Amino acid sequence: MPRAGGGPGQPRDAAGLTDVRAEELAALEVFAGCPVDDLVPLAAQLRPLTAAARQLLMHQGELAVSFLLIGSGRAEIIHTGVDGHDTVAESTPGMIVGEIALLRDGPRTATAIAKEPLTGWVGGREAFATMLEIPGMVEKLLRIGRQRLAAFLTPIPVRLRDGIEMYLRPVLPGDNQRSTNDHVEFSSETLYRRFQTPHNPTKSLMRYLFEVDYVHHFVWVMTDGPDGPVVADARFVRDEVDPSIAEVAFLVGDAYQGKGIGTFLLGALAIAADFHGVQHFSARVLTENYPMRAILDQFGAVWHRDDLGVVTTIIDVPRPRKPPFTPGLVKQIREMTLQVVRVVG
Repeated sequence: MPRAGGGPGQPRDAAGLTDVRAEELAALEVFAGCPVDDLVPLAAQLRPLTAAARQLLMHQGELAVSFLLIGSGRAEIIHTGVDGHDTVAESTPGMIVGEIALLRDGPRTATAIAKEPLTGWVGGREAFATMLEIPGMVEKLLRIGRQRLAAFLTPIPVRLRDGIEMYLRPVLPGDNQRSTNDHVEFSSETLYRRFQTPHNPTKSLMRYLFEVDYVHHFVWVMTDGPDGPVVADARFVRDEVDPSIAEVAFLVGDAYQGKGIGTFLLGALAIAADFHGVQHFSARVLTENYPMRAILDQFGAVWHRDDLGVVTTIIDVPRPRKPPFTPGLVKQIREMTLQVVRVVG
């Protein structure tokens, strides 16, 4: 197990060490935006962590009694599914490891192994409780936990128009880079229709689009192959004032348009929306965005001019149509929604 320094009985200047460590914690990604003063109580409850390459840090299935904060080095996170399939992810400096099991008060959901010499901090249940008292930390940890759980899910195979097979899964933070680096073309016209600007999306916007909480902002993606490139996404963002209404948007790669992907994704969104209690979908699109308008027209959209070249509509969340939404597929999609959302409980 990880070696921890600064144990009981070792003389030290506790106040000085805590101040320094609180500043170090403030530099970690997981605590971005947290004032140093808010981190002082947590720092006092942490122990330094040093782990050698290939050292076991946590084991899937064991009772959770601690969490790790990575200061330097990388950890390999391995989740073994019920089908025996391993999903491998990586935790890098600034990240937290082991928070899901503590949030659930249950067994570890994955095994963590140091990929290289690793340093950081380890905290027990008391430290975790202290961390949850930091303003905004509960929401942040739930978002991080949902993103990690989404990475453990096996994509659902879907047969669409003309017999083509695609795969459905929740969006992952890494899809930002996959969408940028993979050889799927999103032309300037496609991007303009989606983002209503002639410019490519900014980095901050891309982060907003791909690092979601799956509760207020839910996103499905379609991939060409179970591990293939992201070729389309569809999302809903719930209204802050009336969360029973959610705005929807789609983006489909040029070569994949006209194959029924957008219509299918709207059905998948409807299943997730029903799970969350969303009753109405709204949309605000460019007047000439005929592909998206045609999809919503199938479900009774009535368009109203909102601004120069922009129209809006509100529809009832539609019932997914058969085919392809068989009872079995609807159940799979609903269960996947449940799995990615329920970090606690």
